[in-house]
Amino acid sequence: MKKALLTLLAFAVLANPVFAQTDEDLPDVQYYGYKIVHHMAAVVDHIEKFGFNTFDHPRIADYRSFVITPALDHFYSKAVADVRFGPVIIDTPAKDDRYSSLEIFDVEHHAIFDKVTVKEGERFVLVHEDYNGKLPKGTVVKTTSNFPFVFIRTQSFSFNNDKLANSIRHEARMYGLWESVELPNPKDTRALIKWTIANSKPYPQTKALMAEAAEIYTPAVHKETFEDLKAFLASGGVSGNVGMFEPVDHPAGGSHKVRAAGTLLGHLGFPVHHAYYQQIPVDRTGKKLAGANGPFVVKLPYKPGVDLFWSVTRYDANTFLPLNPADIGNNDIQAYNAFSTKPDKNGNVTFTFSKKDPKDGTYWMPVMDGGYYILARYYGPTSRLNGNTAKDIIYKGTPLEKKFKTVKF
Repeated sequence: MKKALLTLLAFAVLANPVFAQTDEDLPDVQYYGYKIVHHMAAVVDHIEKFGFNTFDHPRIADYRSFVITPALDHFYSKAVADVRFGPVIIDTPAKDDRYSSLEIFDVEHHAIFDKVTVKEGERFVLVHEDYNGKLPKGTVVKTTSNFPFVFIRTQSFSFNNDKLANSIRHEARMYGLWESVELPNPKDTRALIKWTIANSKPYPQTKALMAEAAEIYTPAVHKETFEDLKAFLASGGVSGNVGMFEPVDHPAGGSHKVRAAGTLLGHLGFPVHHAYYQQIPVDRTGKKLAGANGPFVVKLPYKPGVDLFWSVTRYDANTFLPLNPADIGNNDIQAYNAFSTKPDKNGNVTFTFSKKDPKDGTYWMPVMDGGYYILARYYGPTSRLNGNTAKDIIYKGTPLEKKFKTVKF
């Protein structure tokens, strides 16, 4: 799994980091180098398999997948655009009332555009900012990158068994001229960074870091940085997506370390204004969540205050993936959401995370002796969400309340 963490795509998002900087932080150039290598290795992998302007439509992830903290209630469709020769048209499909969105990343892993797509489907025109020609009709998205990453999410109401959702997403289309390009070896970290520089206009904020990383960021440095970020995450240094994915010049953008952690725990994630995702790694006493530590029970509002939807998902703390059903009594309960639960008479939903089914009317999520963490996702957060999130409820009145401080909308 470590190899997957270092080299392959991950799609889901986390929320609200705690900016726990210490004297042991590595130089910023290493964090920035890590972010670029992680993201661009995935870009190169996609281009090798699919070329440009072509969507890949993978299954929803499970315990065998090479992704990190995947969402389990919507399908992903992903492509790398080639805007070297002019505009690339992206047509999103017509759909029913389900959620679907378009997100676009530059080569330095900043989310430069995100939007919930309309029911009728709509057209977007992705173009390099230096292009001076005529533009087709559609919402124009400008980029500084030759090869921006295009990401469409389509909500599923039955996980991988939602045939309609799967059919809808396959109607997404991209049109534009492209040519094959000589790709760097994804194992050559400095070559990846140099290739990124060659295919993007430099940002003043990161130009020097990119140039330095192209010279010093070796595979050994990459491994060291990964271990540092892994320890940072394990210590609770990051518990969410605030500051991870915003554009390079956005005032809400986080430190280079937080952004690097974002590629590890939420590659291709949303900025918080679109989706507020909270990682819950410990109980209210600070004890690590693990089946061996006994049941963990949490009661949350069925209507927390979002305009779109919410979900609660559990992941293995070591693999960052759903659990293998064979390890949890052949159960495949991995996530809950509004369409798979009903509120009690007080308007709440209670979840029990334990090795054995409590059979007490709560929604059971099976776990193993080893560690796990929970991700609460809030799509379309509003001011009504203030005070109603999982972290608000779990850590209120405890010494952890300040550490796991929540965003106010």
